[in-house]
Amino acid sequence: MIKKFNFLFLRLFLIGNIKHAPGTVSSFVTCIIFLILINFFEMITIFFFTVVVFLYALIAINNSYKSFDSKDPQDIVIDEFIGQMLPLLAIPIYETLYPAPILLYCILAFLLFRFFDILKPFPISYIDKNTEGSLGIMMDDVVAGFFSALVLIIGFYFFGG
Repeated sequence: MIKKFNFLFLRLFLIGNIKHAPGTVSSFVTCIIFLILINFFEMITIFFFTVVVFLYALIAINNSYKSFDSKDPQDIVIDEFIGQMLPLLAIPIYETLYPAPILLYCILAFLLFRFFDILKPFPISYIDKNTEGSLGIMMDDVVAGFFSALVLIIGFYFFGG
């Protein structure tokens, strides 16, 4: 039962089964989930929710890792969920630097995260190639999310009012 739940969780409830661009679909769904959550919860609650999902993802990947075909299976998309949440969680910083509708922040966070996740510039590519196991699967997306937030913060700082 728990193994079945882990597979559903890691695939973000069947999004990982999509043939073409499951990571992009996962990131898009994450933005929608975030927009729903932000209407009901404080940002700190969403942050702790993200931390819990991250920690459980590490455990679930460790328990299910041998069942997958490759080192970084494409059908595991929970890492995209975590990576996409990072630039979204920085929205309060963006709002102080450049007041805009929350949807603009979400769109820019989505585009930048996908840019960093797909192209994997250094050090993301280094982490992706040299880190094994659950950390290897998760950390390249975490760093891509961090870089996305950093670029948005710097951009809003210079273009802000």
